[in-house]
Amino acid sequence: MEFPDGEPPSAEIINEWLDLVEATFKDNAKENAGNNPSDKTIAVHCVAGLGRAPVLVAIALIENGLDVINAVEHIRQSRRGAINLRQLKYLEKYQPTRKDKGKCSIM
Repeated sequence: MEFPDGEPPSAEIINEWLDLVEATFKDNAKENAGNNPSDKTIAVHCVAGLGRAPVLVAIALIENGLDVINAVEHIRQSRRGAINLRQLKYLEKYQPTRKDKGKCSIM
């Protein structure tokens, strides 16, 4: 899933990313219904870890019920300087596209 550094991802990349997130965590939720928390993870990286990867993570968090400010703050706790102004403005305008909202869990 490649897109230019400093830019927001295309709709195609977002859909591909969200499909991966759903496939990984929703399948795991079914397997672990009522049991231990998820042991599944997705590794996301880009060259510096400050733009493209954090934007994708923020989109997944927003899609699952976290508001933009809290999503960005959560990411910046681990990656100071993550998400540039252009990407932040994009995230502020981003509207969730998936149906299952409000089920965000951060560990």
